[in-house]
Amino acid sequence: RLDVTRDTDLTAQLRLRVATDNPGSPNVQAGLAGYPIYTTLGGTFGFDQRFNRLQVSGGATVDRTSYGDSTLTDGSTSANADRNFNQYGGVGRVSYELTPAIKPFVEAEGDTRVHDLQYDRSGYQRDSSGGYAKVGSSFEFTRLLTGEISIGYAARNYIDPRLNRLEGLLVTSSLTWNATPLTTVKFYSDTQIAETVLPGASGVLVHTYTFEADHDFRRWLTGIGKFTFGTLDYQGYNRSDKTTSIEGDLIYKMTRNLWIKGSLRHDVLNSNLANSSSASTVVMLGVRLQN
Repeated sequence: RLDVTRDTDLTAQLRLRVATDNPGSPNVQAGLAGYPIYTTLGGTFGFDQRFNRLQVSGGATVDRTSYGDSTLTDGSTSANADRNFNQYGGVGRVSYELTPAIKPFVEAEGDTRVHDLQYDRSGYQRDSSGGYAKVGSSFEFTRLLTGEISIGYAARNYIDPRLNRLEGLLVTSSLTWNATPLTTVKFYSDTQIAETVLPGASGVLVHTYTFEADHDFRRWLTGIGKFTFGTLDYQGYNRSDKTTSIEGDLIYKMTRNLWIKGSLRHDVLNSNLANSSSASTVVMLGVRLQN
């Protein structure tokens, strides 16, 4: 953030995500030796302008998602170039401070997704445009309970006439309860519109709900427990999945600037289609640098 004046800020955000498809995902090929890695790199560049209690924010967004090739059990590879796409868009938000503790807002976003290949592996054109609109409020009920909650509507239209509009309820929230000086309890939810190459399916409407508890055992040792529930609705195709995840994290703060984090997570996917459910266990070790 660059403070141009007391009431005007220029803002910038960079983001990077490296991950794989979940086990059981219909987007991956049969006979995989390992799940292909995908990378999403992007940024948002905008401004914040305050007019007394009224605040106006806006920004331009650009993101690039690219997939590596899939390695099959017979040693061959299969390309995933039809899943690569660029997303260009903009987001705006207007909020008003009713009181220091309550700040309602209206937010809208629009974007366009352009794929590297005109047709995917099943002959569908996946380029699309869409966005969302939502209303909500941030709040602070004493310093012990703070958060933000909003509700809205999301939709996406595709170039291919065989793909119906993807749409659904948008629910976003984040609540933080400082139960004790050493323990914090959090709840957050999110809604995403994800891409798919499943023939006939427009996309995936994904809802996730997460409960988290953090506890400081020592000044240098923090434990985190998480439980996540999610739903995946493949619109235009008779498939719906439910996911649950249980995760435990341990953070060791070696110094003020260097943290070591270990994670153990167990994921379960239950699908309404036969032979499509799965379970997996993920172990991760990470390093956090801060100044």
